[in-house]
Amino acid sequence: MSPEATRDRILDGFADQLLEVGYRGMSLQVITEAVGIKRPSMYHHFPDGKEQIYTEVALRIIDADAARVEAALTENEGLEERLVALAMLHTDDARKVALDQRIYDATRYVSDDTRTVVSSRYVAGLLAPVRKMMASAVAAGDLREEDPELLMETFFGMAGAVQGIPDDVAMPPDKRGGGRPPAVELAHRVVALFLEGAAPR
Repeated sequence: MSPEATRDRILDGFADQLLEVGYRGMSLQVITEAVGIKRPSMYHHFPDGKEQIYTEVALRIIDADAARVEAALTENEGLEERLVALAMLHTDDARKVALDQRIYDATRYVSDDTRTVVSSRYVAGLLAPVRKMMASAVAAGDLREEDPELLMETFFGMAGAVQGIPDDVAMPPDKRGGGRPPAVELAHRVVALFLEGAAPR
């Protein structure tokens, strides 16, 4: 196996473990066994151990999310279409949403330096482009609220309704499944609510 392939397998194994047990519950031994390498080999690739691997996994995931945000903003025309595309991100992958949450949760347990690296990439790749879009919409007169930060945070809060809460976590067995509109319909409804609330009067 090439060094690059080994590194990728370690990162994938770490992501799987992070999703399953969280950062604090993680065992590098479990990862080495799953990948089929010895512990010294892991430290050959990642001399700083767990936190270094976490950083690379987090940045890889954030960069993938940032590419999806960029696509949502550049492949759609008009504020409403861009907002719908943003609201639809990750509706097709509950595992991805859960892994994003684990990445965020882990920032409580890493060094300030690591937290700064991860959060700076997150802000630059995922938040700054949306904040810029909101500022442009305000400047164009499409939104009345003048604070792009508040607009962005409000929209993301509302967009969480499109993803919803997993039935197996939130609902008793007799209430699971069915009854929920398709994600794309919910995305349009959420965006309409957001735009109606922020529209110029």
